[in-house]
Amino acid sequence: MASPNSQTSYGLQNLSSNQALRLLGKITGVDLNATGDTAFPIINASSYSVKDVVISKCSVAATTAAAAILTAPASAGTAILTATTLTLLTASTVVLDYAPTTTAVQTAQTLYFRVTTALGSACTANVALYGYDFDANT
Repeated sequence: MASPNSQTSYGLQNLSSNQALRLLGKITGVDLNATGDTAFPIINASSYSVKDVVISKCSVAATTAAAAILTAPASAGTAILTATTLTLLTASTVVLDYAPTTTAVQTAQTLYFRVTTALGSACTANVALYGYDFDANT
């Protein structure tokens, strides 16, 4: 059985309508001390709109790290979240909820969480995307 923290253990969330927010994707243990991309698979949605970007469980204060979420690697594609300094990410108990840069309908099956400014010391965090799944019955 897959670990409950594994990216692959999230099953389809059955919704009867596209009017409900649901988990679109989650990555755990993202390294905030290394610039670059982490693949962010979308869970069972071919057409969706991101409503919330949630960053949580930061292992140490990451107040000088910065990150973005894009539809293509290497800072290419559409910015779901433009590069944002994680100023308020001060402890493991802090949960940050960012509004996305765009709420336009997306179809990319993999997004990319890009650390644009490394923290300078070891640090990990979890990132989740919530939004509307337009594949659900309307």
